[in-house]
Amino acid sequence: MSGGTASDVTVQSGGTFELKTLTSNFTIGPETVTSTTVLSGVTVSSGGTLDLNGATVVHGVTVSLGAGAAVTLTISSGAVVEGPGELTGSSADYGSAVGVTVGGELNLPDAGLYVNAGGTTSNVTVSSGGAEYVVMAGQASGTVVSAGGVEISFPGGFTRDTEILSGGKQYIYNDANAVSTTVSSGGVEYLTYSGTTTGTVVSAGGKELISFGGVASGTTVLSGGGEYILQGGVTSWTTISSGGKAAIYSGGTASAATIFSGGVLYVLSSGTTSETQVSGGKELISSGGTASGDTVQTDGAEYVYSGGVTDGAALQSGGKELVSFGGIDSGTLILGGGSEAVYSGGLASEDGIRSGGKEGVSAGGSAVSAVVFSGGALDVLASGTITGTMVSGGYELVSSGGVASGATVLSGGQEHVYSSGLAVGATISSGGRDFIYAGGTASGVTLSAGGELIDNGEVLISGAGTLAGSLAGSGSIVEAGGGDLLLSGVGTNFTGSAVISGGTIELGTAGALGTGSVTFVEPATGSAVLQIDAADAPAAGGTFANTISNFSGANEDIDLRSIAFVAGASAAVVGSTLVLSDGGKTYTFNIAGSTASAYPVLSDGHGGTLIDPKVVAFAHTAAAFAPSEAARTGLVSSTAPSGPTPFAHSIGSGGAGHL
Repeated sequence: MSGGTASDVTVQSGGTFELKTLTSNFTIGPETVTSTTVLSGVTVSSGGTLDLNGATVVHGVTVSLGAGAAVTLTISSGAVVEGPGELTGSSADYGSAVGVTVGGELNLPDAGLYVNAGGTTSNVTVSSGGAEYVVMAGQASGTVVSAGGVEISFPGGFTRDTEILSGGKQYIYNDANAVSTTVSSGGVEYLTYSGTTTGTVVSAGGKELISFGGVASGTTVLSGGGEYILQGGVTSWTTISSGGKAAIYSGGTASAATIFSGGVLYVLSSGTTSETQVSGGKELISSGGTASGDTVQTDGAEYVYSGGVTDGAALQSGGKELVSFGGIDSGTLILGGGSEAVYSGGLASEDGIRSGGKEGVSAGGSAVSAVVFSGGALDVLASGTITGTMVSGGYELVSSGGVASGATVLSGGQEHVYSSGLAVGATISSGGRDFIYAGGTASGVTLSAGGELIDNGEVLISGAGTLAGSLAGSGSIVEAGGGDLLLSGVGTNFTGSAVISGGTIELGTAGALGTGSVTFVEPATGSAVLQIDAADAPAAGGTFANTISNFSGANEDIDLRSIAFVAGASAAVVGSTLVLSDGGKTYTFNIAGSTASAYPVLSDGHGGTLIDPKVVAFAHTAAAFAPSEAARTGLVSSTAPSGPTPFAHSIGSGGAGHL
């Protein structure tokens, strides 16, 4: 029937009645209808067929499809088609489909249900081979996509509360939008080309794949579920629960993700994350992946390795960061209860360590330009290196096999160098403290006025230096270079030794070495000089405060800057003392260890007095021509016409030199 009106029609057995425009409400049973009344007055008797394929359901008409019914309809504005029957190759143009099943075969012209501009569907089930197409401001709500089914949303389409079952798929692209999708085990949500999703839940075995301009917000990944951000994909506010995971690959971007205990976020080649909250879970950054502004807390962990990079992370109570195997960390802030471990080729730079925070560098790891605030601690362990640390109220701890270089220890800060640890080039400012333990070594340290050096190990200075602060401890201070090491602070609590194996140790203040000793080691070249300035020099008739050991080499000198040289001055060993007679005054020095055969006294070239031991070989030669008593006492006058002349010294600004 075409173009006419039918009423009170009865279709007998074997007959067929075809409708192309449905103008009133219908109830449609199975395809071959038995004793079914159609509300327009059409009665289909047993064996008759009502053919609605290609019909248009007009405004105000509701068509109810019974179970087993399968038709092709165009649902126009204001019309409604109800399920549970099946629609195939149909469209909803401002009309609605409710509770129907969408069947057919994919990629065939008559496949699926098209939800066009203004069209809506609710509680539709897309069966195997079926497809629901939501386009041009069409809207679908509560769709269930079963195995083999597909929901596709493209330009302007909108879906809500879609459920994707195992084997089902959802595609969102070209400015389409999906809200509150649930992806079950085996289901997949594809998001690409400016498609957007909000509030997707990915459960065990489900997947959300985002690429090429796709944007996802507020995804929740449950145990066994996965979110994958590929090239050009963007996510924000993802929540990864225990057992869930997300992975960001080349060109993918994620921001403000939250990873709970048992969850994992992978940031791989050229993938990027920002402002991730790691709360008990793990973030793994490698192979060119980068992360910035992350917060790690509550037993969460951020792993940076194999070319991964992180910048500006904050490690809070229970949070930790592990940097290794070529991983790079920059600007991490370690707060109370947070910790960072840098090892096996990892590099950390410009970290800030606050009160209660800890950073450990070991086994080939390195840290550069860290700042340790009050209560924080930076620990360098075996084979670890740290450089340029600023210790501002906290602790730099150099343990066995660790090396620290260029630290600046400010007021309230402390550097501790333990046995077999090495600190190089530290500057201890006023209020700072440097502890060198037995077996520990500090090289090139500078101690400012008001700073404190507690030396129970070895302090090694090669070249010029200044120790202007307070000295304590029982260790050694070794000058091994060609410069002048000035001790100008307070040595009241120092009981160790100053060792001169090259260059000059200058005692610039009273008691600069406390009760410590001075030990000479004959240098192979150059000279070893003890320069005693006025403040620390013995008074006439008095004794120098510190014992001097092994003052016996030809390249060794004691330079008394404040004791004016007077011609005829002499020095002699008397028991365990060296007595200087100069201008009618005597000055005594306690000596120990080896002694020289003679101690000529010369001008130091600055108006002061220089004591210069004679070599043993010369002493043996001279003894053959000298009275036995003279040989025994070793007393040599500075005016002797022969013998001493070849050993005279020329004194420069840095101390004594030899011709």
